[in-house]
Amino acid sequence: MEEIQVESLSYVDIQHDALAVFDDVEQGIILSEDIWISGYQVGETSVHGKAKVSIREGGGLDLTPRDGVQIQRMNKTQFKVSIPKLSIRDRTVKFPKQVINPPYRKTSSLDAPLHINSISLNPKTPHVVVGGQDGYCVILPTALNSQEKEVQLQGHVGDVLDVKWFPSGEVILTCSSDLSIRIYGRDGINPRTLKGHTRSITSTYIIGVGKEILSASKDGTIRLWDIASSKEVKRWMIGDTSRKSVEGMIVLDQAQDIARLGSQSKSEVGSERVGLLNTQDGIWVQPLSFSSGTSRSSAGTTSPSSQFQTQTRSQSRSEETDEGWFVKNRIDSKLISIAQEGGLVVKGYMNGWIEIMSLENLKNPNTSGQALETDGKGKGKYKVIRRNEASIYALKLKRNEDKDKDEYSLYVGTASGLPALLSIRETQDGYEARTEEELASWDAEGVEVFDYDSGSEGVWCAGGEGGLKRY
Repeated sequence: MEEIQVESLSYVDIQHDALAVFDDVEQGIILSEDIWISGYQVGETSVHGKAKVSIREGGGLDLTPRDGVQIQRMNKTQFKVSIPKLSIRDRTVKFPKQVINPPYRKTSSLDAPLHINSISLNPKTPHVVVGGQDGYCVILPTALNSQEKEVQLQGHVGDVLDVKWFPSGEVILTCSSDLSIRIYGRDGINPRTLKGHTRSITSTYIIGVGKEILSASKDGTIRLWDIASSKEVKRWMIGDTSRKSVEGMIVLDQAQDIARLGSQSKSEVGSERVGLLNTQDGIWVQPLSFSSGTSRSSAGTTSPSSQFQTQTRSQSRSEETDEGWFVKNRIDSKLISIAQEGGLVVKGYMNGWIEIMSLENLKNPNTSGQALETDGKGKGKYKVIRRNEASIYALKLKRNEDKDKDEYSLYVGTASGLPALLSIRETQDGYEARTEEELASWDAEGVEVFDYDSGSEGVWCAGGEGGLKRY
């Protein structure tokens, strides 16, 4: 692999239950207590300081830092931290404004605690749907002090890997490692179940108002489904000489974004959407035309397993309508998470590296009418950053429309917790990345998913702790 320049960003960690210490001192349960604050920067000695929380004479609390750290409490859940030795100045550290612990009952003492894989905020009402292990799926109210009862979505028997609200806010789409896709109403009724995938279904995408959906699976296929009939309409095989397991899917549906990938064939010009598929060793780019016909295989009566056994690449080409291509990783590590917004793509790796690139780096190299593999070098702006060595489990990217220049907000969640908000700004020759906020209260548990709350203009995140936190 090529030698890649990696910019290391400093980060701050603070005692995950620090707010409980403030509460105990304020209520007079204890007179004073220390909280710890640590700062890290690759190549530098880490700094581990403390701050004493104590009652102030005349009322209120005093916060007295020592051992190389400085800290100010801005409000009940927000702090400013400075660590001069690491050139960290006024770093915002936020604790959650709201925490929801979904109802979860173990069936035996051997069962693991709830692990949340996916969440989706309702676009119309204050509700969230949560997907976890062993078929756990539930609708919860997000309004503070709500007395509304949760709604259990029953039916899945495997891990629920992706959940989404339809645009109406009345219907939910889920998929699971149990090989099924399910449609639920807000009342918990499951009127539609879609089956056909032969391995775990990892991602879904709702087309328009929701008459059709796409699903991606570790069986190496994307499938188009008609909801009304519960039938598979079309299928795309992912991979060149062999199937590639799809770990995650992003679908481009804006013409200007699709154009950035380059159009080398008539089929791509007519593509209504393009899928960016995480296959761990790279991204498979798959044009998705929804016109009648098939791509490599049809939704007929032949079983998927027999098709995989008997259909060669040359045979499938005669049916091909949407040729995809593969952009292999430039980084020697497994690709775990991807995010895209406008012309920017961000990729998170098992070794803790975060790759920032323009969409042009995924351009189609096809000039001869055959699918081609590329490493994406030299086609667009590019940068690699890291905070630590923890695997990047979750990325959530959003363009800051109120900024004069091309600037993005990127939420990052890792295997060791420590979620953070980064800002990414496009420059003349690349990108600048900066840590804006540290999201505290995680006790070394993986952060798996983020979702924006349009009602509060905040962000929710969840993962291995089993709770949902709003910042």
